[in-house]
Order: sequence, then C-alpha cells, then structure tokens
Amino acid sequence: MQHHPSRRVSVPALIVFCLLALALVVLVAVRAVSVRHAESAETLAPAVSQSPVPPTSGPEFTPEPTAGPTAAPTATPEPTPEPSPEYFTVSMVGDCTLAEAKTRRGWGTALQTVVGKNYDYPFARTVQYFADDYLSIANLECNLSDKYYDSIEQFVFLAPADYANILTAGSIEFVTLANNHTMDFGQNAYNDTTAALDAVGVAYAGEDETYIYEKDGGVKVGIYCLYNQLTYNAMSILSAQAQEQLVAASRQKIAAGLQSLEEAGADFTIACLHMGREGYYEPTDVQTELCRYTVDAGFNAVYCTHTHRLQPAESYNGGVIFYGLGNFIFGGHTNPGNGTDPGAYDTGIAQLTLKRVGGEVTLDSYNFIPCSLSSTVGPDSTVLGPNTLNNYQPQPYTEGGDAWNRAMSMLNGTYGGANYQVDYGNVLSAMNG
Repeated sequence: MQHHPSRRVSVPALIVFCLLALALVVLVAVRAVSVRHAESAETLAPAVSQSPVPPTSGPEFTPEPTAGPTAAPTATPEPTPEPSPEYFTVSMVGDCTLAEAKTRRGWGTALQTVVGKNYDYPFARTVQYFADDYLSIANLECNLSDKYYDSIEQFVFLAPADYANILTAGSIEFVTLANNHTMDFGQNAYNDTTAALDAVGVAYAGEDETYIYEKDGGVKVGIYCLYNQLTYNAMSILSAQAQEQLVAASRQKIAAGLQSLEEAGADFTIACLHMGREGYYEPTDVQTELCRYTVDAGFNAVYCTHTHRLQPAESYNGGVIFYGLGNFIFGGHTNPGNGTDPGAYDTGIAQLTLKRVGGEVTLDSYNFIPCSLSSTVGPDSTVLGPNTLNNYQPQPYTEGGDAWNRAMSMLNGTYGGANYQVDYGNVLSAMNG
C-alpha cells in the first residue's frame, strides 16, 4: 500500500475565500431584487405614447398655418316696432230726467206710469251705442229717493231710488249731478240720490267736483262738473258787474278742476258745464266765451247741458265743444215744444274717439248720432201735432232723412228754425195740460 502525503490549508486563506463567496451571494441577491422592482414599476406606470421623431434628413417640414377663430358678423339692430294704436269711445247724452213734474204724478202719460218697473224700456232702442263703448256720460237731472219730499217749486223731479237701474240697463257709467235740479229737495234728497247711484255702481260728480274713470287698463278719463248758476235765467237777474264776477270765479274753478285732474293722472279731460238758455238753438255769448276758455285752459272736450235743445258743436284749439246736447230721456214734458217746435224732439248721442299710442292719448275724431227723444215720432217724421206725446224712449233717426238732416243742421250751426220761447208764467199750459 502506497501512502501519499496530506496537504494543509492556512486559516487566513480560508477567511478570504469565505468573504468572497459571501460578497458574491449578496451581489446576486441585490441584482434579483432590482429586476423585480423594475418589472413592477413598468406594470404600474401609465403607457406613454411615443411621438414620432421627425426625420433628421430630407426636406425641411413646414407646418400649415392654423386659422384663428372667425369673428361673428355684427348683427344690424332691428328697428323698435311702433306700438299699435288703441281706440276708446266715449259717449255723451243730454238731460236724463227720470221723473215727471210733481203736478203730473200719476197721470197716464207721465214717465213713471209709462215706464213702471221696466228698467230696460227707456234705452231699449239706443243701448247698443252705449254697451259697445268705453264710457257713457249723462246729465242726471232729478233726485232718486223713496222718501217723501216736497217743494214750493213746480218743476221739481223726484224718481224712485230703483230708477237708478234705468241707467245701468242703458249702460251709463257716469252721470253729472252739477245742474239746477239735483238740489230740488235739499241736501237729504241729494244724499239719497248718491246712495242710489252707489248701490248700482254708477259713478258721479257733483258741483265743482272731479272724477277719474278707468277700467280694464284703458285710458284715464278725467271729468269735471260745474253749474255755478251759469244758466241764462240765473244770470239774467244779476247786474253786469255780478255777471263778470261770476264768470271770473267760474274760470278759476275750471282751472283748479283741470289741475286736480292732471295731478290725478288723467289722460283725457272732459268738462261738463250746465249753462245756456233754454229753448235756444245757439249758445249765449257767455256760454261761448267760457267754453272756449275751458279748452284754452287745457281741457280736451266740453259737454254742455241745460238748453233742452241741440246746439252747435265746434272743433276749437285742438279740442271739441258741444254747446248743447238737448234732452234725452226727458220726463219733464209729455209733449216737448207743445207740437209747434219740431226741434224740441231732436236729440242725439255725441261720441268721442280717443286714440292711445304708447302712453300718449289724443282726440282722434268725434261724431254725432241724431235721434228723436220719443219713438212715437218715428225715425223719419218731421210733422208734429198737439197730440204727439213723448213716450220716453229715444230712437235714432234714419241717416240722410229729413229729421236726421234737421238735427245735423243744429250741430253744424245752420238750422234756421225759431228759438222756442218758454213762458214760465204759463208753463203748465205750454205742457199741454
């Protein structure tokens, strides 16, 4: 058996070897950890799009210009449309005396006997003109009360309180109480009258009073009412100086009335003046002067009552004046004119057409509808007799007929008939009875 000699390793060499082996293991482990971290980061990171790299050779790339935003064309402003005009009709009639004189009460021909409780009867043939308008105005020349009142005067007029329904049946919205008969029986009867009107919704204004009428967003019509003893009979007993003072005081009242209406916002103003000479077909000098002053002061229209006859109308200084609208429903006489004055039956309906454009209101036009105060006369009759009785139911005349032309001649001032002289000393005889 052959024996070989053994080799021995030194301790320092062994230590170095072990350190190198340990370093190698650590290096491998660190490398493995780095690889795993890289793969994890690649998985979690969002994909990044790769932009193409422009070529480094060949023709130079010139980008197309980018168009900027195009400005919108400036629109041509549309013209502001003109507001459409609106039209409103105001109707006016003369005396509505809904009672007979006290000496006629109970007579078969008296108004209350003929009308009874048929409130529709008096306006039955004319209501269409009032029902279709904006405002209807009348002069109420009587008291309305169920109480007993008396007076030493003969020509005083007292109707039942329920006769206010005649006005509503006729589509009358406003009455003036500024006249020489609404105080026939004193303040208590006047208060009864206003209470009766309030009960049925008819508006009113009394002596030197104003009222603004407006409905359904329409125009504001301002109304001023004045009597002030301006009738011919009342003034005839005054001295010339007293007459001048009365007229001057009336001017001041009219101006103050206008100012009150304007401050209340009236769009259109009407003055209701009770003046003139009974039975006459033309105005007095005082009547003409004061009516024209009223328009000069600023009123748009003047409407006069009292004369019991139609009188001229005129356009004046941008306004209109009706100097006298006569009687309409007139219980004061069973046979007006006593069968000798055909004009005594002539009456009519004056109508104003107001135009509103935007906030401005003007008088566009006016017209007149000739009527007879009684339908017993007929729509064409010009012949009257002593037995032609008043039935208290006005009706329009036939346009173009003789009666129509006669009434229109009174409006244009060409009527040639004689004035009617009222004999107050023997007036009962003149009333046919």
